[in-house]
Amino acid sequence: MKKNFLKIGVLSILFAVLILAESISVSASAGFYFNGGYKSVSNKGAALTCETQNPYVAASTVSAWAMTCNPPNQNYAQVGWLKYSDWNNPRYFYEYHSDVTVKGDQKWFATAESGSHNDFMVGSDSTYMYFKLNGTELGKIPLSDLDWTPDEVQFYGKTHDTDNQCPGSVSNPVTMGNAQYKTTSGSWVSAGVTEDHDLSTMDNNINTGDTTWEIWDTRY
Repeated sequence: MKKNFLKIGVLSILFAVLILAESISVSASAGFYFNGGYKSVSNKGAALTCETQNPYVAASTVSAWAMTCNPPNQNYAQVGWLKYSDWNNPRYFYEYHSDVTVKGDQKWFATAESGSHNDFMVGSDSTYMYFKLNGTELGKIPLSDLDWTPDEVQFYGKTHDTDNQCPGSVSNPVTMGNAQYKTTSGSWVSAGVTEDHDLSTMDNNINTGDTTWEIWDTRY
């Protein structure tokens, strides 16, 4: 039986509100659709080297990221790249949310250059959760703003609508590599993942235990 684990991320709370407020106009194909891998493990962070591409976005968003989280609750912290339907190009971002403290936020940064490969890291020390891009800190938040204990890391490409392009194409898949998690003792180690994808139009070449793989949309 497929595990009902947390795969939430970008603007999940806002999206749920929009569904309630605009149920007539929201496409029946709207939702949360993921392609990548996860590892259930007590941790203090997740890191990934991920390729940026510029996918087609019909509605809402497409993104790719590394996440530390606490399923099945909406407790997560993630960093990666993101594209909205009204943007010409994706941008770097980080986001967090806590069901415990009912706090959350999303921050956007510079345009993410298509074809570039970047190191994304979200991790915690004794006081803060921090978000890094290529070793440079984008921001940090007090752990007291979260107040939950991570027990899973996730590495996904994500879409909010079936008409959106999952990151990658058959001829040019998105590369995700060097997946890692931070142990509770503070060491960064390899995160061999379990494969997961939600739509028949999504594909990947993940074997159980891989730390590097590719994802793509079979329609492109």
